[in-house]
Amino acid sequence: MSVLRLAGHCILTSMAFNFIGNEGIKLDRIGTSMYWLWTVALALVICFAVIVIHIRQGILVAEWLSRYPQLDLIQGDRLNTSQLPLKERVWAIMSTAMVIQFPYIFFIFLIAFVRQGDTSTLFASYMIHYMPWLSTVCIGYISYIFTKGKLWWLRPEMVTVIGGRRAGEVSLSRILFVPVETVIEKEVRIVPPHVLDEKVIIGSLYDVLYHHGKFETNFQDKEAVRMFDVPFYFSSKGKKEVMLIDGTRKQADRFMDELEEWGLDKWYFRISSTCRVNMMHIRYPVKSNTTALELHKEVFNGLRTKLKASDILKLLLITEWIRKEKRLAKFLDNVAELRHKGWDHYIPLS
Repeated sequence: MSVLRLAGHCILTSMAFNFIGNEGIKLDRIGTSMYWLWTVALALVICFAVIVIHIRQGILVAEWLSRYPQLDLIQGDRLNTSQLPLKERVWAIMSTAMVIQFPYIFFIFLIAFVRQGDTSTLFASYMIHYMPWLSTVCIGYISYIFTKGKLWWLRPEMVTVIGGRRAGEVSLSRILFVPVETVIEKEVRIVPPHVLDEKVIIGSLYDVLYHHGKFETNFQDKEAVRMFDVPFYFSSKGKKEVMLIDGTRKQADRFMDELEEWGLDKWYFRISSTCRVNMMHIRYPVKSNTTALELHKEVFNGLRTKLKASDILKLLLITEWIRKEKRLAKFLDNVAELRHKGWDHYIPLS
């Protein structure tokens, strides 16, 4: 949005607001000098608030992209937060609204202060008449900006595009607030897993395996699956299940026993009392004290076929007792010793 357009919107909004009086709409104010004085003053306050809202939008978007890299929060030049947890969206809107309304309250106080009469009485009266209008407009505008508003500050040189979802479609996974002046392209040859003698550094393992054995999409009537197609394993008293890459859950009484014979069971890290996650699918590096793990985008998008984003994120939360026992730290200390031989073998479920 250009500066002139922003100024025009702010002035028109201020003009409309200053017609509101204690006893209704006062169109006769337009011919007074005080009307135009307060119109200009309020327009400056509105302009300041709009700029602050978009600055906070940029800060929160950068934070959300860092915390939820698997979500497609930017679509074109607009923000789409529908996949974010509800509490994140509510907190962003309400906290911003609270901060933004302070300048307006101060502006209303100034009006009461310069008018004849008791300042406290006038201020209370103005608050009763004006604040419902201000709060409604303010929260409505912020909700729009934080839900699907245009990203004014987004420029092509400010984004790094990492990977694509399919031909012709890319996803912005991180925003860098520095201009990118030079892009160096280099072809990297991905070596088949067996060539590396079963030893691949953990940071590259997923890319190597995914390149040579992309996820399957049809599991109907299948009695055996690859562990690479199983992001989660669930076990409770008398019940064992796997969650496949498309979000389907299937009974799997033999699955973990079969993995133990291959020595692959250790890849499934117990994240809670009933759930284990396939650590081949996790983005590295991982902090030993983290409270939640992050899936690679292809895994997350596959699970979205049948699951909500919020449900997937809940599965990735590490419970408190797991953190207290430092089980993740122990896993990370030993992950370099794990082998992936058998990752593409079909393991019987039951």
